[in-house]
Amino acid sequence: MDASHELVILSQTRPRCAQLVVAGCTAHCHGDYGEFRQSGLSPGAFIVKSDDPVYIRDSLQQLRRDPDHATALAFIDGAVDDVDLAVSDGKLPATSQVLLEHLEQWRSRSRAIRGRNDNRRPDAMLLEYMWLRPDFVLEPLAQWQHARRYRYPVLEALDRSDSDPDTWLQRLDKAGLIERTALRDRQRECDYCSSAHLSFIDVCPNCRSIEIDQHTALHCFTCGLIAPEQRFMRGDQRQCPKCGTRLRHIGSDYDRPLETNVCSSCDHVFVEGEVEARCAVCRHSMPTTRLRLRKIHAWRLSSTGCLAAQGDAPGQTPMLFEPRQYLPWPHFLGSLEWSLKMTRHGSTAGFAVAALHLENLEQLNRTLGVGRTADLLEACAERLRESLAEVDLAVRADLETIFLLLPGADRKRLAALHRTMQQLTAQAMQENAVGPAWRLAEHSLTARNARNEDARGLLQRLRASLSGDGADRQVA
Repeated sequence: MDASHELVILSQTRPRCAQLVVAGCTAHCHGDYGEFRQSGLSPGAFIVKSDDPVYIRDSLQQLRRDPDHATALAFIDGAVDDVDLAVSDGKLPATSQVLLEHLEQWRSRSRAIRGRNDNRRPDAMLLEYMWLRPDFVLEPLAQWQHARRYRYPVLEALDRSDSDPDTWLQRLDKAGLIERTALRDRQRECDYCSSAHLSFIDVCPNCRSIEIDQHTALHCFTCGLIAPEQRFMRGDQRQCPKCGTRLRHIGSDYDRPLETNVCSSCDHVFVEGEVEARCAVCRHSMPTTRLRLRKIHAWRLSSTGCLAAQGDAPGQTPMLFEPRQYLPWPHFLGSLEWSLKMTRHGSTAGFAVAALHLENLEQLNRTLGVGRTADLLEACAERLRESLAEVDLAVRADLETIFLLLPGADRKRLAALHRTMQQLTAQAMQENAVGPAWRLAEHSLTARNARNEDARGLLQRLRASLSGDGADRQVA
């Protein structure tokens, strides 16, 4: 029988037999996910059956984080919360006919995938997951217990590295692989930790104290002093505490401005206080103008994303090699391997590979906050991209590492790269002399030293040299 016509039932309560027939399909019963993995089966769907929500949650998490089966159908027979329901394909269908329809749709689309490659990264699996489910829409889930209030449970379940799912959602959007279907909400988030749990409080604009009270104030026309009315009282008469003028007639000696606020800490008088945002998670305080705006969308596969999920994206190929653009990792790796082959055969004069590594990411996050740090690094990467020649290629391996492939680069070109990085670092310097500290390593290749090189090994050695005390140079 076709593997996609097989089911796996994960249940704490074992049936009397190890195999059942469900909706015309063979169902294999296992006590937990680890036991299933030992069976070597490749089913098209799973049924998780239990009265214990913890068992269901653990089983779903193991399934979605297993690259071999992460995109399989998973139905629940039991009570779960909204998060686990979003990670699954919903409750077990009421009839065998509906279950069989789901399996046939999954099987038909699975056949359209032109063979799996070794790219089982979360973003690639998300595209496959969405493709295997017709008309699938990735919806945000509102949950007040979550630090960011809105979350995408499927993204979190597929991601095995605990990175920020929003980061690779934006990457897929920028690549044109997914598209927005609707704007669900807009919210302001902490500039340090991106939490949406904020409180707002009025503070004194002079000393930032929260000890402020509303008072009726007087305005002395003689010297211009504005202060609470009680400071002008001398017995039953009014006298300016600053210039000593007796205030007899309102309108000629003094007037009453709008109701004012007085700071008990510094005696500053003001009409309106400044509003300060305070994060309940990281406890940082910031002006409301520093809060980050986050738009929460629902997403679906684009036409290009449908092709990419099937293993073919011809419409995307020209864009990947536009001048001065960051390439996807597989394309950069392939371009480097091709350059090595061309150099070995003497078809090109040679090239250089440079690696940039950010040394102080944790310090930047502590000092500037996660939000501002992400914006700062994005700006640095964008300025570096603009400085590249049209034949140069670049890739962002991760948040801290950038690789460059520089065809025909000589000492003069590498020296220019160092100057560019020094300029970018100076431009990115923030208050209190805090800014990104980049370390740069480069390696020039010719027909003589490219013979035994391979792309992955070369990049690994460059990356290793960035964390050591080799010949690399710190540019900031």
